[in-house]
Amino acid sequence: MSTTDNEYKIAIIGPENTVSGFRALGVESFPAHTGEEAMHQLKSIKQMTIDPTSPSKYAVVCIIEELMLQVDQSEYAKVADGPLPAVVILPGQEGSKGFAIERLRRLAEKAVGSAII
Repeated sequence: MSTTDNEYKIAIIGPENTVSGFRALGVESFPAHTGEEAMHQLKSIKQMTIDPTSPSKYAVVCIIEELMLQVDQSEYAKVADGPLPAVVILPGQEGSKGFAIERLRRLAEKAVGSAII
């Protein structure tokens, strides 16, 4: 298999004690302890991904769910818009807060036209 310039990475944004273990899997971690810090990191990752001269490009960005509860959803929607990177919400150490499933429910309803989840 040959190496190309189009190799995409996976990133995770969240508290250091939560995301540090993902480094062993080859995931790049970006520390954030507040929703504001998470949005700053997400914007930075998005900019690297769309910048043709950037050596770092990301296909997937995982964000710890508890930080998403602190984020203005209209601001998040603007940053997450576009094909890459895909943003995935993961539960934190305390477990799911229901945000990710509610977001999935709204997306499914929008796509299908009725509540299926």
